[in-house]
Amino acid sequence: MAENEATATTRNYYALGGLILSIVAVFFYTIGIISLLAVIFSSIGLSKTKDYEGKGKVPAIIGLVLGILLTLIYIMKSLGHI
Repeated sequence: MAENEATATTRNYYALGGLILSIVAVFFYTIGIISLLAVIFSSIGLSKTKDYEGKGKVPAIIGLVLGILLTLIYIMKSLGHI
């Protein structure tokens, strides 16, 4: 019983970190490493949702989508297409 309570109160910090990084990347989209880190952290957070009983799935998906979009925007901007 104590194990279930301990895992129920923990948070998926990878998913939360990916979401925060993707929100920061919206404002600093010219720095491509931030959006790339958002994709990495959100992917790890999404894969760890099984360990955290499904917690952090929505922030991980939102961070992943935003991170991918902002990474694509950064690549297109650096290539001169935008």
